[in-house]
Amino acid sequence: MASKRKRKLEMKAAHEANAKMTARREAFSDNLWKFGLPIAVVLLLIFLAVLVIYEPGPGRAEAWELEEAETGTVYKSSDYFNNGKLTFIEFFHTECGHCQQQTEPLKEIYSNFSGEIDMFSIGGYKLGSNKVDSKNDIQQFKFQYTLNWPHLYDTNGELMRDYGFNSYPSMVLIKNGEIVYEHSGQVSYDELSKEIEKHK
Repeated sequence: MASKRKRKLEMKAAHEANAKMTARREAFSDNLWKFGLPIAVVLLLIFLAVLVIYEPGPGRAEAWELEEAETGTVYKSSDYFNNGKLTFIEFFHTECGHCQQQTEPLKEIYSNFSGEIDMFSIGGYKLGSNKVDSKNDIQQFKFQYTLNWPHLYDTNGELMRDYGFNSYPSMVLIKNGEIVYEHSGQVSYDELSKEIEKHK
């Protein structure tokens, strides 16, 4: 008799525990839909707003120490990136037709801005399946097009890639160690001079 009563009490307690657990689950589920969904929507909207509104700042310019192809003088970016002036860098290949055509606007830039900016062209890269530019190739290129600013030789051939470029010519303007302008492909004197005036 006592064991029947005990079983009944145990069954009753088990039913009550199940009922409480079911009530808790339902309350949790209700709260999840009531509060969780709006919170998730708000977080999604914030994330989308950040994607639309946020503009990343300028990239940090990679440092370098390179030899001038003609004179053998070693130039270090640390001497130029933080001197208060703009640094102009062109990445080029001597056999690139666009690079050859780009020499005229760059000569004009050098002629008009050499006192206000530091200007470098950097070679030593591969053009498609063609050969890698040698130091001698760069010397001859500089002589052929009568270019008066330093033409540096990247012995590793990796600096252009480090700056995120994969075509010629590619150019950057750097101020206080930060890239303030970048461009791939030929660019006119007017566009370049406008960017220089904007950032100098």
